Amino acid sequence: MSINPTGTILDDDRSLELRETRESAAAQLALELTPVAEFMGAEPGDHVDWDVDEHEGEPMLVLSELPDEQTGDAPYPRRLREENGETVAPVPDPLVRAEPPAGLGLDLDAYDAERPLLFDALTAAETIGVVPVRFGDGEPYRSEPLPNVADASDPIAEGTIEHERDGDSTPRPETMDAPIDPVVFDDVMADAPTDVPEADVVGLLEASETHDVVGVDDHAAGTPPLSVDDRAVVRLEDGAWQSRIAPDLENAGVDVDGNALGVVRTIHERQAERLLEETEGVEAEHDGFESVSALFVTAERDTAE
Repeated sequence: MSINPTGTILDDDRSLELRETRESAAAQLALELTPVAEFMGAEPGDHVDWDVDEHEGEPMLVLSELPDEQTGDAPYPRRLREENGETVAPVPDPLVRAEPPAGLGLDLDAYDAERPLLFDALTAAETIGVVPVRFGDGEPYRSEPLPNVADASDPIAEGTIEHERDGDSTPRPETMDAPIDPVVFDDVMADAPTDVPEADVVGLLEASETHDVVGVDDHAAGTPPLSVDDRAVVRLEDGAWQSRIAPDLENAGVDVDGNALGVVRTIHERQAERLLEETEGVEAEHDGFESVSALFVTAERDTAE
């Protein structure tokens, strides 16, 4: 990342738009970062880590370059993506919801993509800060309190941020960059062996997505994988978790614990079953998913719908 004096890195007439995204199950909103990515020398597929600071009384989201091998230890690792010809970065939901100065104080359910929040970008040393300026209709930025929460931060976001500020950077299921619903994660972990750390499971889930160990081309049935919103359910060959996924992760430098990998497999299969149930009677066919022994859920969208 470039080391420059503090100052704006955008043209006077350029702002960064906080837009809706369907490309990441880990975030509802993503920040358009094309000029910042060019400044950083980053491109889709690279990782950044998010943090929050304060600039002239406003919350400032801070992102920094993140090597792939450090994603398992970072609080908010996110992978840059390409959407509609622009480079974007999914913004962690807790940082969007939390009241300033811990976050932007936005209500995700009420966010209007037709009047997006616009940001200016600043550089300081080896980090990039993005500061909210105004909405798309010209209204100046004001933190919007969450509904039914009087003078308090969102409890989930507050707890997550407090957890990280206390020095524990363990990734949390609600912020992980993997196409898994937190409720599925929690249900499986409730029955998981007590000697399997949650952080190890989250790390393997994120690594499986980060290193693209399974794609839609790996579907073993004679039909295309099942596309459900922004996810695809892929059927794997028998034994693929042990014979291919574990070695691929290890070759990528990921420490694979067999017990944790077993929990990850259960999470993927439980998530796949949930998605299959949601589409039952809607999709024309579920051929290729009967009597399956291994299912994987990926965030890739290049499926034949």
